[in-house]
Amino acid sequence: MTLPILAAIVLLAGIAACIQSLAGFGSSLFIVPLLAVLIGPRHAVFLANLLSAAVSLIQVVHLRRAVEWRTQSLLLAGSCVGMPLGLVVLLVLSPTVLQVLIAMTVVVFTLVLMRGVRLHDAGRIGDLATGLVSGVLNTSTSMSGPPVVLYLQGKGMPPVAFRATATAFFLVTSVIAVLLLLAGGAFRPWLFGAAALSMPAVVGGRLLGNWIFRHVEDVHFRKIVFGVLLATSAVAVATALLG
Repeated sequence: MTLPILAAIVLLAGIAACIQSLAGFGSSLFIVPLLAVLIGPRHAVFLANLLSAAVSLIQVVHLRRAVEWRTQSLLLAGSCVGMPLGLVVLLVLSPTVLQVLIAMTVVVFTLVLMRGVRLHDAGRIGDLATGLVSGVLNTSTSMSGPPVVLYLQGKGMPPVAFRATATAFFLVTSVIAVLLLLAGGAFRPWLFGAAALSMPAVVGGRLLGNWIFRHVEDVHFRKIVFGVLLATSAVAVATALLG
């Protein structure tokens, strides 16, 4: 890994953390397509899960008392079934096809989130099914968040419980995904070093995002985030098809 690529990874990690603190979602949707261009889709999925695990661990320490453990457990059970399936997708598809899949996933979920779509609570079956879809997306594209975000919004959870439950879920699934990816060979030692070097930028990005959020209306930044996500996916598709 060259120094410019490492610098780009650190910068992207900080921006992704800033987006997450501003909009409440979107870090993986932003960073994975660009990481796929820089280091390849398989390494991008691994590194994104490493960063997600670290960030979620920081958050869950403060939010653990508000977690709805029943919902989190059912989501996790479904995700544990889906993650091995997603790993198969990651290892079988060619890098070009996988990069296009990642970019198109960003486009679809960004458009869905822009329209304010919410999934309705479907009880235990809904929890398990949402976890299953999230698990498949996690180990194949590292973008497990949107199905869970849409579903938990549809359940009408209070904001604190929503954030806490989602954070606890993403922490556990990110750790499991990293272990599965290690077992599947989608790993290089330098990825751990890149994640460690990115952590100061992640902390700084979160602090910056929180500061901006307190001074500017959330709705304006959500529009900016959606624009960034769509532009990012377009770049990733073009790079995959032309490169």
